[in-house]
Amino acid sequence: KRDPDLVIFDISTSAQSEVYADSVVESNRLVNKLKQAFEDIGFNKDDLKTVNYHTRPVYEYVEVGVVNKRSKRELECFEVSHDLKIEFDLDNDKINEVLNCLKDFRNGVDFNIRFSVKDKDSMKRDVILDATKNARANAEILAEASSVRLGDLIKIEYNWSDFHFYSIADYDCNMEVSKEYSPYMEFTPDSIEISDNVSFIWEIK
Repeated sequence: KRDPDLVIFDISTSAQSEVYADSVVESNRLVNKLKQAFEDIGFNKDDLKTVNYHTRPVYEYVEVGVVNKRSKRELECFEVSHDLKIEFDLDNDKINEVLNCLKDFRNGVDFNIRFSVKDKDSMKRDVILDATKNARANAEILAEASSVRLGDLIKIEYNWSDFHFYSIADYDCNMEVSKEYSPYMEFTPDSIEISDNVSFIWEIK
């Protein structure tokens, strides 16, 4: 269990146009505008990292015919989705600066906030050490209850797990509301808890 010390803003952008090249240009313009806005509040442009980049045609279905009506798929536009993230130390002043920065983007931008830890390797190591200590203590209790003694450790079975290093704290704020009014917000995210399983096999004497 550890308190979060890292903030992650997941930012999604979307641009649409009837011409594919225009949607790409508009997406680039929007992302560059975002990077400049973040640079204006003290970040580097490269701090905004691309997570996903997708292009796709968007279709609509229209009814054609008078007697024998049928649906026909027609190309509506092309959409470019560019998802980014930015991470920084947990700091309420900085979070509010970013929130105020994002409220100026009225179209094509959405976001959410996650809270995590910077030293994930240390947290993972602590969990494995605790699991090892608990395994020995539990095995000795079981052995004593069964009137036997633990012998040599024969085998350790462990499969690396994919840990979820995020607080359960969830930030969900309607973008239209936050764009109109952004008072100072205080964040105290819940602690992060992870667990793991390790199997130990001892000789019984």
